[in-house]
Amino acid sequence: MKIGTGSKGSTDMKEKLRASLSKVTFELTIVTLGVLIALVINEWFQNYQEEKYAHVILEKTHYEMESNLEKLQSAIKIYEETLTVIEKLLKLDPTADNNKLAIAYLDTNSSVWEFALLRDELKEVPVELLITISSSYKATHDAQIASELIGPSSFNKFLKEFSVTTDKQSLLKDLKLDVQNAHMKARFASFLLEHTVSETAYYLKTGEMNPERTQVEFSISLD
Repeated sequence: MKIGTGSKGSTDMKEKLRASLSKVTFELTIVTLGVLIALVINEWFQNYQEEKYAHVILEKTHYEMESNLEKLQSAIKIYEETLTVIEKLLKLDPTADNNKLAIAYLDTNSSVWEFALLRDELKEVPVELLITISSSYKATHDAQIASELIGPSSFNKFLKEFSVTTDKQSLLKDLKLDVQNAHMKARFASFLLEHTVSETAYYLKTGEMNPERTQVEFSISLD
């Protein structure tokens, strides 16, 4: 007669069940860890791609701002030359030459910046830098609008009236105010852009905001 075989069989089954459960648990743990690692890698890669694309868009924005800065600086020189001629004409300076009156056709661009905002392509860029860039584009837009007030059609109208009117002083004073307004806004936009271009260049190079950046101040005197 055999004694205890039932108890031994039950123990073997428990051991086998315990081993099976351990194996299943181990495999489930491996699968879960694999899925979690894959999700982390995917999220990292997605963030990397977004940062990389934001960097490319910011580089294009930087180039666009540099181009606008050159146009503004060129316009400022023309405004200053025109104001000098106007002053001479108002003072009846015999060396004044109304043929040297000129206007600056300001043709700035903001297509890259507007596209980036529309597509939310710069969300990886620090907020303080985005605010600085936005302020610069706003100032550039204002300078553009001011320049259009003394655009080709308005200036041609002025020249025609100036050649026939006897009250040249009034026309010159009105033109002076318009040119001064355009000049002031162009100078302000240029000032902000120069600062923004520098800050953006630093960020593109280091991936960080310039810790030594200082608060910018702009002053202008009106005659």
